[in-house]
Amino acid sequence: MTQSAITLTRQGVEVCRRIEAAFPETVVFVADKYDAQAPTHWRRFDGKLRPLLDEIFGRFEAHIFVMATGIVVRVIAPYVSDKRLDPAVVVIDVTARFAVSLCSGHLGGANALARSLAQALGATPVITTGTDVNETLSPDLLAKELGAEIENWQTLKVVSGALVDGEPVAVFAEPSVKLPDLTPLAEKKVRVVESPEAFAEGFRAAILLSHRTDIALPAGMPVLLIRPRDLVVGIGCDRGVAADEIEAAIARVFAARGLSRLSIRQLATYALKKDEPGLVEFAARNRLELAWFEKDEINRLAERIPNPSKTVMSYVGVAGVAEPAAMLAAGTDRLLVEKVKCERVTVAVALAGAEELKR
Repeated sequence: MTQSAITLTRQGVEVCRRIEAAFPETVVFVADKYDAQAPTHWRRFDGKLRPLLDEIFGRFEAHIFVMATGIVVRVIAPYVSDKRLDPAVVVIDVTARFAVSLCSGHLGGANALARSLAQALGATPVITTGTDVNETLSPDLLAKELGAEIENWQTLKVVSGALVDGEPVAVFAEPSVKLPDLTPLAEKKVRVVESPEAFAEGFRAAILLSHRTDIALPAGMPVLLIRPRDLVVGIGCDRGVAADEIEAAIARVFAARGLSRLSIRQLATYALKKDEPGLVEFAARNRLELAWFEKDEINRLAERIPNPSKTVMSYVGVAGVAEPAAMLAAGTDRLLVEKVKCERVTVAVALAGAEELKR
């Protein structure tokens, strides 16, 4: 995590020395009036926080303010906008007695940073997020730990409220999702269920971790949709295909098969297509890794490809592209969606973690 530490006082200089000793990657900003007391590699500023934050607030993943909480609340107000985007903000008093997680406790990591700083400084961590102080499940933190995406952010507040209030909350996860052990939370009325149908069995709210969009949910129940990144999309395409054509093909296949595009982990293709401009552009646009496989890797799977193509073999020397690429990238023999031809784009989908590929 890239992080800054900012101080305005002589006592703060000493605290920042200790922070830097424990976290050497920290970039320290010190008011220039303490130039003589501060290490030469620290960055100086004129003591005015607003111009400094104009420059650095979005550049770091976390900011540690060594000063009074009131000062920090007032100065960061214009810069915070969304818990999904804001950096972590932690405040430490100038005697290092408390490390206060002020902003972006879960997604930004401020709670974890406050605890780490407190341990390093011998301070008391101050954590105020409701799910933490009630020692119950934090859905947004769960999603972060799993590398998953929350689809309906507006429901997070309602479900978190049910957890804080000790209401019964159900959790269902697909077998491909490696959930942490939630058994200790049973006393908090958090229960892992074996199917979404169990949501209707007396629960106040639910959390669904699934790539499926066609699951029937109880009417009127707040259900937080967390999309695990467990789908690999194999792509075959004609030369010169546009990124928008690939986008449309994937959207069509996912809509028809009841799959969430938020669950796409990566794209996969034949090595011959790894530099195809439209495919490269689509991957970059959606921040997806593009895996590619050589001819011999693909042809070793020839007998297990559900829909081999003589045409593809005659043109590019492999028995298929979308299906074997998806299987190889996902590490599985099983395809969730066998290849679908959408004009100049072919799409296949594999579920990562479903079973190991026997090469």
